[in-house]
Amino acid sequence: MSLFGDDDPPQRAKQSSSLFDDDPKPAGKTGNSLFADDLDANDSPWGFPTPKKAGREALVKSLLPASDVPDSYIDAFDALLDAGDREGNGVSVEGVKKLLAESDIPGHAQSKILEIVLPSGGSAELGRNEFNVVFALIGLAQEHEDITLDSVDERKRSEC
Repeated sequence: MSLFGDDDPPQRAKQSSSLFDDDPKPAGKTGNSLFADDLDANDSPWGFPTPKKAGREALVKSLLPASDVPDSYIDAFDALLDAGDREGNGVSVEGVKKLLAESDIPGHAQSKILEIVLPSGGSAELGRNEFNVVFALIGLAQEHEDITLDSVDERKRSEC
């Protein structure tokens, strides 16, 4: 006889993967979630697929069309083209880097703007709409505002 009862250890109940023993495990699901509610990444409680967010590149191209910007944006774009910073139908990345360097904003802000506007492995040119976003981001940086696409969108809405 042991100190706590019989010599034979009691059989332990099979461990449940749920915090509550009466929770049924979803059919065909495996795992050990605390509440036995493991869901696949594609599962939705309403049976609808999760919508995909538009890529940043598409957002940059559509955020500031030429019809929504002041003439100074159009003039700056044309000035870069006239200065020989043309690449295809747009402004070269090198031309944008020169503009950033001349904009009197810190290097980390310049890098952030390039990171936002130029997708990794993206094209070597910026069209008018992408350039408009660069110009707006430079303006935000010069005003010590947040350098984000959301900030550009907020500013655009407040100007309307």
